[in-house]
Amino acid sequence: MRRQLLLGGSVLALLLVGNLPARTQAQEPASQPQAQEASQVEISQEELEQFAKIIKQLEAIQQESEQKVVKAIQGEGLSQERFREISQVQQNPETQSTTEVTEEEMQSFKKAVAKVTELLQAAQLKMEQAVRAEGLEIQRFNQIATAVRQTPALQQELQQMTQN
Repeated sequence: MRRQLLLGGSVLALLLVGNLPARTQAQEPASQPQAQEASQVEISQEELEQFAKIIKQLEAIQQESEQKVVKAIQGEGLSQERFREISQVQQNPETQSTTEVTEEEMQSFKKAVAKVTELLQAAQLKMEQAVRAEGLEIQRFNQIATAVRQTPALQQELQQMTQN
C-alpha cells in the first residue's frame, strides 16, 4: 500500500483518490530537466524522516477518503463496479454498444461524480495541509517523492521508517 501511494496506485485509485505527488505535479509545469535533477537531489535524514511521517498521514487521509467515496457512490444507488463501468462508457463511447446505461443510472452517476469530486478536492487540500504542517513545501515533497521512486535504497529506508 505504501509503495502504491509512492508509485501511483491502480487506475481506480487515481480516478477516486489519486496521490499528492501526481496531482500537484500535474498542476505545475513539467519539464524533463526537473525529472533528471530529482534523482540527484540531496535529501537529509531529517527530510526523509519528515517525509516518512507525512506518508503515514497521507495514507490515513487516503483511506478515509476512499471510504467516503465508496459511501458517496453507494449513496447514489450504484455499486463501485457499476460506477466504474459507467465511467468507462463516459471516457470511451465505443464501449457503449456493449454496456447499456439507463437514464436513472446516468443521473445517479452524475450526482455521485459531483460528490466524489468534492470529496477528492477536500482530500487534496487535507494532504497539502499535512505536508506543510510537517514543515515541507509541496514542491520539496514532490522532489523527495520522485527521488524515492527512482532510488531503491531510499525506498527501502523509507519502508523501514514507515513500518516503525
